[in-house]
Amino acid sequence: MNLSRILIVRFSSLGDIVLISPVTRALRQAYPQTRMTVLVKRAYEPIARALPGVDDVEIFDSNQGLWSLAARVRSADYDLMVDLHANIRSHLLAWSGRAKQILRYHKRRLARMSIVYYPASSIATRHTVDAYLQVLQPLGISDCDRSPELLLPDTGNDEVTERLHTEGIFPSDLLMGIAPGASHPTKQWPASYFAELADYMVRTHGLKILLIGNDQDRETTRTIAHAMTMPVVDWTGRMDLTILPAAIQRCHIMVSNDSGPMHIASAVKTPVIGLFGPTHPRLGFSPLGSGDRALSLHLPCSPCSLHGEKSCKIHTHACLKDLTVECVIAEVEQHLQRPV
Repeated sequence: MNLSRILIVRFSSLGDIVLISPVTRALRQAYPQTRMTVLVKRAYEPIARALPGVDDVEIFDSNQGLWSLAARVRSADYDLMVDLHANIRSHLLAWSGRAKQILRYHKRRLARMSIVYYPASSIATRHTVDAYLQVLQPLGISDCDRSPELLLPDTGNDEVTERLHTEGIFPSDLLMGIAPGASHPTKQWPASYFAELADYMVRTHGLKILLIGNDQDRETTRTIAHAMTMPVVDWTGRMDLTILPAAIQRCHIMVSNDSGPMHIASAVKTPVIGLFGPTHPRLGFSPLGSGDRALSLHLPCSPCSLHGEKSCKIHTHACLKDLTVECVIAEVEQHLQRPV
């Protein structure tokens, strides 16, 4: 098929945009001369620009309205629109944008909701990356590399190196990143556990610790820093998305809740230990890097919701509170024992 212009739509969120990277890479390999544009909300523009194979980024500002965006899409005269969001807004955009061909992601919502309502069942669902890649099969694209990837400019790496140097952290130091935030408080491993883990890794293995998060995570990271007895560098709210991937890439290992930074770590090849509580790897969002690990207690009540936003049905939050510091320490130490 001859395609001159392709538009890929994924408005949000951070982790989902990272996970479309196997799609952009596969399209670039199949259509090396085609102009490829990714459409995202403005907040995620830096991540979209780091996706492999992307030529342009189209920005959606909610305050400008969908029809203004649709007019821009129509004027660009796309041969193909790949809708990887598949919500009402993206459906309307596809209808009004008049791309010559439209391919759309199937959300598997029924299968995923069945897992939520019947956690003990054997219902299987594919990883989100595999569902994204399936969209390309009508183009004859299959058997793709499914590992997420972000291509980072050297300027970001240089800035991170310089900023860490001012914090007393040098290239020879082993750095562990901690991303204790999440889209919902119910998805967060207790702050005191993160503090205990960090103190142990500094005291026992000499690691340096970098706290990572956005402005909404300040209270959590402040609690962690105050609870620690060992030194810690807190960059919460001090990095935008132009720098965050480079900071995570500098880490030797990262421990993260089920969140966007977890997927960034996979995409920049930093081994990550993802902590899953009210969500579950079966829902299709486990980290995909070769050195990554998804930790879950696999309780009978887990997962209790698609996105982890609901309060605990049994009022214990055992899925994360019973995920012990010792268990996570064992995973980090197992990684440290691997040959570099």
